Amino acid sequence: MAKPIYLVSLREHVGKSLLSIGILQKLQNEGKKVTYFKPIGVPKGAFSNKADHDVGFILSAVLKSSKPYDIVSPLSIPESYYLDLVDTEKKEEYLSKIKSAYEKISEGMDYIIIEGSANIRKFIRVGLDDVTIAQALGINDLIYIEKVSSDKSIDNFFFTKKYFDFRNVNFKGIIFNKINFEYIPRIKELAADHITKFNIPIIGIVENRFELWNARVSEIQEYIGGEFINEPASAGLNNRVENYVIGAMNVQPALKYLRQVHNAAVVTGGDRTDLAMAALETDCSCLILTGFIQPDLTVITRANEKGIPIILSPSDTYTTIRNMENLKPGIQEDEVKIALDLVENQLDWDELLK
Repeated sequence: MAKPIYLVSLREHVGKSLLSIGILQKLQNEGKKVTYFKPIGVPKGAFSNKADHDVGFILSAVLKSSKPYDIVSPLSIPESYYLDLVDTEKKEEYLSKIKSAYEKISEGMDYIIIEGSANIRKFIRVGLDDVTIAQALGINDLIYIEKVSSDKSIDNFFFTKKYFDFRNVNFKGIIFNKINFEYIPRIKELAADHITKFNIPIIGIVENRFELWNARVSEIQEYIGGEFINEPASAGLNNRVENYVIGAMNVQPALKYLRQVHNAAVVTGGDRTDLAMAALETDCSCLILTGFIQPDLTVITRANEKGIPIILSPSDTYTTIRNMENLKPGIQEDEVKIALDLVENQLDWDELLK
């Protein structure tokens, strides 16, 4: 019988997919029979492609498996309007489908890495939340992932612990993921009084890595439905975006601020030639012009000279920024080895596999 490693979180975008990729590789390298399972995949659209990008990537690039997608991720529920698309009267049918796929995929395996939903609240209204699914599968031990680099992480931990106690599931351990380097000593300082005293081990503290957690320009363009409008856009498609900056002020104060940030996506109206030109003279990964307003030719010419992509967004500035903030960067093939290095060196494998 395969030993489950079920990863869950209170918040979204904590890096469960990346941790899954690293753990899968580590166990594969040790000669273990290991597979991956995501009970509920999240497609990009409600009525278009039903596949979850992360599931497909892990199948092809990490497991290199020919297992049917529906066995690896038996349910597909989109982010938007899912209450209208999921029949709550069919809860038991959905759980039965998940359980059947889980039993098939775990046959002959030593370990099965289970990636939970975006957060433990997700799908609770329709009875398909992580705790309900775990209990349906006979799994009692859940591993909690926390990414907040502040003392709020302790509040999140306590809230989750009390919720697990209420639902009668076991808090197997905690992995701090995507943690800023300067906050790591603080976690170690707080651990004895606020975590391990409750017999809950810290399985690992994984440092934040810029090249893994920040979106590429190409991902932003696709997610906001924008259009590249200058010649060298392809050269900057893989530029990483570390900061989002809204250009809505006068040039001089804006320039002072822009010089303090790095790898920025600067978002401003297409008619703000002054701000666009100022942004192009700073550490700018891309320029995003909103309202589908074409910029002055001088902006395009200077962006071409600097090799900085310009994206024309069909939405207003507020909507564009909101969409960008909801973007979850996907894992790329050149990042798979980094995922392995992170978990190999920063997880307590004895605790994880106990």
